[in-house]
Amino acid sequence: MQMLLKKAGLVLFGVLVAALAGELFLRAIGFGQQTPQMSFGVRAKQALERGYFETDPTLFWKPRPNRNPRFQRAANLVHPDSPIAPRGTRRRLIVLGDSCSRLVTSGLPYSASVQAELGSDAWEVFNASVPGYSSHQGLRWLQSQLLAANPDVVVIYFGWNDHWRTPGRTDREYERSIRPGRIRLLNLLSRRPDPPPFRVPRDEYRENLQSMIDEVVRAGGRVVLIAAPYRFVEKNQRRYVQDAYLLPEDDALAIHRSYLDIVREFSGQEGVAIVGADVIFDTLGEAPPLLRDDGIHFTNEGQRVMGALIAEQIRSGAGSDGTAAPALLNAARRALASANTNGGVGEYSPPE
Repeated sequence: MQMLLKKAGLVLFGVLVAALAGELFLRAIGFGQQTPQMSFGVRAKQALERGYFETDPTLFWKPRPNRNPRFQRAANLVHPDSPIAPRGTRRRLIVLGDSCSRLVTSGLPYSASVQAELGSDAWEVFNASVPGYSSHQGLRWLQSQLLAANPDVVVIYFGWNDHWRTPGRTDREYERSIRPGRIRLLNLLSRRPDPPPFRVPRDEYRENLQSMIDEVVRAGGRVVLIAAPYRFVEKNQRRYVQDAYLLPEDDALAIHRSYLDIVREFSGQEGVAIVGADVIFDTLGEAPPLLRDDGIHFTNEGQRVMGALIAEQIRSGAGSDGTAAPALLNAARRALASANTNGGVGEYSPPE
């Protein structure tokens, strides 16, 4: 019996030594080292490869600093590596989102319009938005930096990247895969799911929004959720498939609406307002166009309308249930009638 136990112990020791040697070898050659999840989609991958972003252990990726200082100052952009100035006497609003809240061809994103509408003497508006971000990344950024800025209002605009397909893991799975102590040998056993999942499945999207709301309200602030406007035509569906954001059999419109339904589930929750930009943009029509040809990002006119909607909701509380309240429609039409532009210092344009 002792001999048998001894042999078993030697075998187990040999297996452990072999596993350790294999793990060290895999780490030495870089096997299993994860690249940012932004490898999903052709254009997002190109942006990463061209050096617009750099990796981040918590947020997956972040913009490279000081690429366009003039735009960063004018848009009051927040960077994960830069401290936010101490709060003064003005009320504080943070726009937390993805490319819809940051990308412009000229002028400034809608956060600048919110600042102008509310008045710089009373409010300061920060833009914490990064192309490609999902609600998972937004929650992590809120927890790691933004809550410490003590915002009165946090505008949350996520959904598009949440419901794009990924060839690898969901955002939660990816987060686990890049933890420092993860065993690389486990990657030998992992398989890519078929069909590829959404980056943030619906249940996780709901949980992320609820977590962000809970964090902000607990800290004494309130949340404005944006129901993202859209314009789907057949060529856009083909492009989403071509760029690997969706599968050929996916219904882009149905998927997007299912995520909008989740946003509206928060209607009536304490500390939460919903701006139904989807129904308001649809009511305003396409003269002039408010969304670019991709059906997702704003034109300059769309930026002004979005800013006016958020500012009016904060001022009056109108349309907090996500409906096209008259006060919001009036604010949007006034913004369209205005000849004001935001200055012509755009950062860059989303690919179309």
